[in-house]
Amino acid sequence: MLASIAILTLFGILLIMLETFLPGWVAGILGAVSILVAVWLTLMSEDLAGWGAGARFALALGILIFSAAVLLTWLRFFAVKFFHRSLTLTASIGTPATAAPAAGALGVALTELRPLGRAEIGGRHYEVRCQSGIASAGSRVEVIAAEPGNLLVRFVSS
Repeated sequence: MLASIAILTLFGILLIMLETFLPGWVAGILGAVSILVAVWLTLMSEDLAGWGAGARFALALGILIFSAAVLLTWLRFFAVKFFHRSLTLTASIGTPATAAPAAGALGVALTELRPLGRAEIGGRHYEVRCQSGIASAGSRVEVIAAEPGNLLVRFVSS
């Protein structure tokens, strides 16, 4: 009977460890049930009738403490640290090194701005948004402000 209790306890611990990788709580619930069955067998089994109530209780408590210690050690040192590098995205996206042109910079619209388009300002191409709504290709534009993703420009009459 002690072998069955030990096997149920180890099987329950392994299932709970497996729950670290499997979604759905099925393995974790089966593991917890397996450990609880081992505790129940320890307290109610006829094969352990020669054991006193204190010895049975101590064995049941030992099963619970051992299971908790193994699982906490697993979660603290192995599950998080070993698999953290392979299961977690650690890449970061940097900001562009080029700064937006200052307000007042002049440029030329490369495409028709309706209101979005492209313009050449200071020898570089930028995504721009025309403040007045529409500007034809080749018209002169002036930078008013920088917005997330593009520059705000206005049409400048020649």
